[in-house]
Amino acid sequence: MKEVKEQLIHSCNYLEERELVQLKSAMDFAEKAHVGQTRATGEPYIIHPFEVCLILSEYKADITTLVCSLLHDVVEDTTVNLKEIELLFGKDVAFIVDGLTKFEKGTFEKEEYSAINMEKLLSYAIQDIRIAAIKLADRLHNMRTLAIKRTEKKIPYSNETLLYFSPLAERIGLFTLQRELEELAFSYLHPERYKQFREKINNYTKVYEESYEEFITKLMKEDTSHIITKHRWINIPLFQGYNLLSEGFYLSDMFTVHITIDSTFNCYTALGLVHSTFETMPDHFVDQIAIEKHPFIKQLKTKVRVAGIPMTIVLQDRQTQYFYQNGIFACLKTMDSTTLSTSLLGNSIPFAKSITNNPIAFCELVSLELFYKEIEIYTPKMDIIKLPINSNIIDFAYALNPTLANKLAFAKVNGTISSLQTILKDKDIVELHVKNKITANAKWLHFVKTSKAVKEITDIVNDETNPA
Repeated sequence: MKEVKEQLIHSCNYLEERELVQLKSAMDFAEKAHVGQTRATGEPYIIHPFEVCLILSEYKADITTLVCSLLHDVVEDTTVNLKEIELLFGKDVAFIVDGLTKFEKGTFEKEEYSAINMEKLLSYAIQDIRIAAIKLADRLHNMRTLAIKRTEKKIPYSNETLLYFSPLAERIGLFTLQRELEELAFSYLHPERYKQFREKINNYTKVYEESYEEFITKLMKEDTSHIITKHRWINIPLFQGYNLLSEGFYLSDMFTVHITIDSTFNCYTALGLVHSTFETMPDHFVDQIAIEKHPFIKQLKTKVRVAGIPMTIVLQDRQTQYFYQNGIFACLKTMDSTTLSTSLLGNSIPFAKSITNNPIAFCELVSLELFYKEIEIYTPKMDIIKLPINSNIIDFAYALNPTLANKLAFAKVNGTISSLQTILKDKDIVELHVKNKITANAKWLHFVKTSKAVKEITDIVNDETNPA
């Protein structure tokens, strides 16, 4: 235990002296609270919160996050209560710890109990995103020690990790954590496939590295203005890669070259260097600077051939590179946690809560919008509306303008009149046509996917059923 404590304190050397005092105080408090408790591994329970805190320190987490990570199980698993936490560590810490504390199991069935706790977690996280970060670190350490569990425990836990926690990690920028979560879950769910695919990736890595070195050598030679400050290659999480390969993608699509540029403007200059030096592959350019896809990621993506191998190139500014490295903790110094939560999680959680009191239904609605792949749909004016995959024209209409959506008559998709139930594809252009009266009706509820559409249609139906 002494070794873990020393490692943790060393990892937190970026903190100010007064913050280190707070950290050590929380460590002592947690250690006393969990005294005598052990984990299934046989080690003292306190090792777990120490390890969770250590994971977060690797992202340069703020002191409040670190303190809460140390205390995240004390209310749930010891005699310590929230009032005591608030008295000793303040209201913010007490709120976060409350958000991380599960309800008592009672007589809940397994699925309902899981849904109730997920609803509580997300409802608190929309107010303070650090709750999500701590829960993800908690999940990662539990996944690291999952091997000792029986198969019937490992399978559902790993499935839940891939369904909820990996996409959540990606959404809040904890990419390294996400990678490890997916790799562990994949190894528990499909050990043979995992082993074979990892070997395939490792073998291809040697080929890719040669092309990467050739690419960088030529590019740096052309960079006479020295606008490139950093470069590296990464491969996407193994489970994502395995699924992409199953869908017909190539091994080269599993890798991406990240190049950091000294300014946002010079990303375009660097793009010119890349395109003039290498063979460009058409229809692969994406501008996430001019057209924002993520509030904290500004980058250009393109694809070129190097020695016959397709390479995906990402050109990003320093701020984006810092976000890739530290996730939400790169933003907390300049943005309060509530504003940051809304920026990253959007309105899906409050919309879902306004629609249903059923925790299972809540999780189904939220998981569709927060954790599934997004598509980008364009208006005729080329404004972008982001929707979860498998959304239809009605979902698009309500995301764009609920007042117009309520009067929707028909729509054109890429210039062709289409049924309102038409499932939209990424980059579709949708033109809405409306009537002078309300057309929304209860039948639409059978087709829509998004919580916003469900809420707006339900309100219209209720108004017609129960006029004032």
